[in-house]
Amino acid sequence: MTIKDIARECGCGLGTVSRVLNNHPDVSDQMRERVLAVVDKYGFVSNQSAKMLRSQDNKTIAILMKGTSSILLNSLVERIQKRMEHLPYTTNVVVLDEYDNEAKQAYMVCQKHRPLGLIFAGGNPDSYKEDFANIQTPCVIITNQANDVQNNRLSSVSTDDIAAAQCMAEHLVANGHTNIGVIGGDLASSELSQRRYNGFLSVMQKHGLSFNKETLYAVAKYSLSDGAAAAEQLIKANPDMTAIFTMADVMAIGAIRKLSDMGYTVPKDISVTGFDGLDIADYMCPRLTTIRQLLNELAERGLDALLDNIERNKPCSHQLVPFEFIAGESVYKRN
Repeated sequence: MTIKDIARECGCGLGTVSRVLNNHPDVSDQMRERVLAVVDKYGFVSNQSAKMLRSQDNKTIAILMKGTSSILLNSLVERIQKRMEHLPYTTNVVVLDEYDNEAKQAYMVCQKHRPLGLIFAGGNPDSYKEDFANIQTPCVIITNQANDVQNNRLSSVSTDDIAAAQCMAEHLVANGHTNIGVIGGDLASSELSQRRYNGFLSVMQKHGLSFNKETLYAVAKYSLSDGAAAAEQLIKANPDMTAIFTMADVMAIGAIRKLSDMGYTVPKDISVTGFDGLDIADYMCPRLTTIRQLLNELAERGLDALLDNIERNKPCSHQLVPFEFIAGESVYKRN
């Protein structure tokens, strides 16, 4: 993309584009907006700006956090920033909506700011393979896997979501629950949710238990309010349901609040499980039965993988970090 290309697409002269890029006042508002829209569309950086950026001693690592209200990812980012306090780098955090294409956003960040590296806290590399393949800056995605993305600068560090979901599902079945609802993310856009769902479903199939996805799977964002709304949806559609498997502690907490408001007792009337192991889950009443992700290890391994690529030109790596099962008090034994 050159100035000539921008001028051609906007239907204006080279001088007009130049005046817009140099913030000259002698351009109509309508034409300025048209030019800037094309600049943003293609992530154009002028030669002069690019030279200035290359000449700077840029020690910035951009962190793109997926989810505007994710307690887990906020905690993860805090740990990353804490460790980087003693390193010769600065951080720039960009918060994205849960359904944003983080790879396209990262490409724009790279074009405009030229960070030394990128950290994706959450994200969907499998859903945006082509966009992730275009990123040439060293990067790492933490809490999701990127094994299938063809990019030798992209590493990944994640909990084994399938094994963790299987562990929780086995716990529910062992406690006599056979009619189980699920609160999870959009399976079409979130491979993390898909892996957790696959782990749960494999246990149901292993034990010969039926699962009607149409009525027993409620799609929700990873938030308190969506967890509450999904719980109400499930209980109304499945009054005989005895347990809810959620894909995040915040979903579980929201679900428990809604169930209590509806007159249900957790866990005696209905059991609820979480996923993440947030500190707040241990202070709930009842204490939440959940899967704890090891955030310190995820942050440390993720940052190490990125710096190995940046400082030592080591190849990308894809790692799975162990998890902990927390028994809690939110599952009732029915047999």
